[in-house]
This record gives sequence, structure tokens and C-alpha cells, in this order.
Amino acid sequence: MEEVKEQEIPKKILSASLKTEKFPPCFLLNGPPGVGKFTSALDFSSKILKEQLRTFKGTHPDLEIVFPEFEGYEKSEIIKIRRNKGYFKIRQKKGSISIDTIRKLQDYVYITPMENKWRIAIIAQAERITKQGFNAFLKILEEPPENVIFILITTEKHILPDTIISRSRIINFNPLSAELQKAILQDDSIKRFGRGIEKTLFVNSKESLAEEIEDTFFKLSPKSRIRNWSEKIKKDWEIEFLLQYLQKRIESKYRKGEIKISRAWNSLNYLKQAYRYYYSNIGPEKIIFYLLLKI
Repeated sequence: MEEVKEQEIPKKILSASLKTEKFPPCFLLNGPPGVGKFTSALDFSSKILKEQLRTFKGTHPDLEIVFPEFEGYEKSEIIKIRRNKGYFKIRQKKGSISIDTIRKLQDYVYITPMENKWRIAIIAQAERITKQGFNAFLKILEEPPENVIFILITTEKHILPDTIISRSRIINFNPLSAELQKAILQDDSIKRFGRGIEKTLFVNSKESLAEEIEDTFFKLSPKSRIRNWSEKIKKDWEIEFLLQYLQKRIESKYRKGEIKISRAWNSLNYLKQAYRYYYSNIGPEKIIFYLLLKI
């Protein structure tokens, strides 16, 4: 796992599992985007399957990789984009993991492995599994098939049902250090949103919207926001950026003492609900209107 930087504890946990060959039915890799979770999952899988090339290409017959269903993107293309470190360009697009996808995965994992003792299923952005999909996935975890390892990858563990989390071996990945991010990005753009490289790149690409959102949510009352509601806001604001920006700013303002704990707690709970709406394919205009009323 040399390509993954600074994640010493996750590396040790995964390496220990490889040495003992005692694997839980489900690993849950949690942490900021762009810190090495997906690469670690592929590397871990390649060592179990004893082949790196087809594993990293996503073509090994005993490995299934599930991504959200992004319109216009095939799985092979997404894997290539990930290898070229461009996933931040599509990870924010509308897309979910449907119950039909989980049912297909269920059919896959109950098939006898073709070339190996193990069969592995990696689910990227697991927080985007629909409610019905989570229910179907839980049924698999309640009676997991033999010799099958699930690896869930998420940046938003709190969105996953507790019933899934309790049945998973959680491995937390840390934010990259400021020094490493600066070395990777070769500039000072990490100062405001330095959780992970992908999030930093995405947020920096939407800088022009930050000031407008800041003024609307932290300087205006809900009544004033609604009066300013217009089709222009619905069109110009990008819901993915809005959710990420609000989460980061609420956390920052609480740490600095600019807002009280009660407002921070309530706002984060409202934001959590907005994320659920988003991953349930609720229209962005309804989510924005909800946030204007609540945050």
C-alpha cells in the first residue's frame, strides 16, 4: 500500500487481517475523499486474490466493484477516471445505488468463486445506497455467504444505517496533513477545505458560489432568505457544493465560538436529513428550500 500516504493505522489493520486470513464479512472504510480508501480496498483485494493487474482494472472474475449509477458513465470508465485521480469531477454528480444493483450483487456473491478461495465486493460511496437497497444488503449481512468479503467505502458513515455499521469492521482513514496536501497540490488552496484532496479540488472549483451561500445562510434570517428565493438561485447553486460548504462552515463556526452548540447541533441534523433527501433523488430545488427554512 505504498501509494497510500499517512494512513498507518488502516494499513496495519488490513495487513494484520491478511496475515491471519481471518476476515469479517464486511469492512467499512470511512474517511474524507481523496485519502486512499479506494486504493487501499483494491490493494487489499489484490493480495487476497493474488493478482494485482486485473484487480486494479476491475476485471478479476472474483471481484465486483459497485459505483453509484452516474448517467453517461460506465463502470470501466469510472475506474479509469479514478486511476487518473479525476474522480472528484464525477463523485458529486447525481447518482444512487439502487435496490436492483444490490440484488444483482446478491446473485454475484452467492456464486462459487471462479479462481480463488474468496470472492470480494467493493461498494464505493456506500452512503448512496437507497433505503430499499440498504434493506436488501442487510439481509445479506445477516446471513453472509461463506468466503465472501464486502468492503464498503464512504465519506459519510453517519448516513449509513446503524444495522449495517454494527455488522462491519470499521476502519477510519484520517484527513491528509496540510504538508502532504500542499506537496500534492503545490499551492496554498488547502487552507479552507483541507479534509481530502478530492474535496479540496471540488470545492476550489466552486469558489465563486461560496460568498453568496455564506451571506444567505449566516447573515440573513429564514424569512429574508425565502423572500430572496428565485429561479436564479435554484439554477445557479449546485446542491453538492451547497451541502459540503454548509457542513464545513457550521463545524468551523462552532469551533470558533461564532454559533452556539444548539444551533450547530440542529443545523447538522437538518443537513443530515438534506443528505438523505439528496441520496433519495429528491429534487435539488426542494432540498435548497428545506435548507433555507431550517439552517
